[in-house]
Amino acid sequence: MDQKYKLAHAYIPFQKLDKLYSPKEALCKGTIFPELYMPGKYHKK
Repeated sequence: MDQKYKLAHAYIPFQKLDKLYSPKEALCKGTIFPELYMPGKYHKK
């Protein structure tokens, strides 16, 4: 394979740790960090 081309490049945004979900809400949403919560179209509220 030609070494001048990269296969992928990761992008990781900086996050601020200022808010957290409660343990119960975090289990329902799959994350304790509100900034990472991204519900899909099949997510039940």
